[in-house]
Amino acid sequence: QVLLLDEPAAGLGKGDKAALGKLIRAIASSGIKVILIEHDMDLVMAISDAVLVMDSGQAIAWGTPAEVQRDPKVLAAYLGTEGGAPENGAAGAELNGAASNGTAPPPAAEPLLTVSQLTGGYGSLQVLSDISLTVQPGELVAIVGANGAGKTTLLKSLVHLLPPWLGEVAFAGQTLAGVTADQMAQRGLVLVPEGRQVFKALTVVDNLRLGAFHRQDREVDSDIEKMLARFPQLRERQGQPAGLLSGGEQQMLAIARGLMARPTLLLLDEPSLGLAPQLVEGLYETLAALRREGLTILLVDQMASLALAIADRAYLLETGRIVRSGRAAELRDDPMISQVYLGAN
Repeated sequence: QVLLLDEPAAGLGKGDKAALGKLIRAIASSGIKVILIEHDMDLVMAISDAVLVMDSGQAIAWGTPAEVQRDPKVLAAYLGTEGGAPENGAAGAELNGAASNGTAPPPAAEPLLTVSQLTGGYGSLQVLSDISLTVQPGELVAIVGANGAGKTTLLKSLVHLLPPWLGEVAFAGQTLAGVTADQMAQRGLVLVPEGRQVFKALTVVDNLRLGAFHRQDREVDSDIEKMLARFPQLRERQGQPAGLLSGGEQQMLAIARGLMARPTLLLLDEPSLGLAPQLVEGLYETLAALRREGLTILLVDQMASLALAIADRAYLLETGRIVRSGRAAELRDDPMISQVYLGAN
């Protein structure tokens, strides 16, 4: 009587998705009720009679596809701010200024990171197709896209947590072929993973010390002090187990742990995930400050508006392919952002 479908379009090509959509509509037209959970917004908007939008476990909108696409709460949840553009308040202005209004630094003679025609996925499931991008020294580059676009898969592939199938990744002028995941931090390529993944039974200070595991210098203790100065909330809890920290504090700790490795390029995977709006704003102010200090950052986040507000350049990812790229200031006004996140109008 009721058919429940959980991400049936995952891993399907465009033609297969179209066939799937026709099949689901035929099933519904036969009298069987269908409840579909799906990341592919074009599919959802094309075949649904009604759409329920959820954010962090709460229902935030209900209505026809056209109604939910226009709903301010949906735009805020999927794009970061109402209407998909940065807010005009003081915080938004500060973040825009942090990235020099989207003007990237002058191109260096050689990119710090070059990704050429990267293809990859999980097992036999292809997620990424022909990804090519560059990151220049001193840049903050954002990769934005809806859930399921392949953003996390891309970062895992860059540090070989997932071995790339095809393509080449070069870092600081040298290929990363043959470099194992545990050697990446020594090369200067440091990933702050999605979900923070702090060591919950260890103290804040011990988590920070593990970030410098590969280092042989005598400045680890002084760098820990710098991290506690940068994140005062961590100083107050430096002796506590990391598992007792709030979500926002754990995210601070994860970033600080990454910085303890003294990265040449810091990869950030969904740092705003699961955080309250006020914590997200403070987090992005911290990222903007790191960018001003000259740290090179590759940022992946579903909150497109916030990411584009502090980035120099950006890439828009859809179903494992780059569909737009350019200066972040230009992409903020690109209607394809809303189309990729919420489906075609």
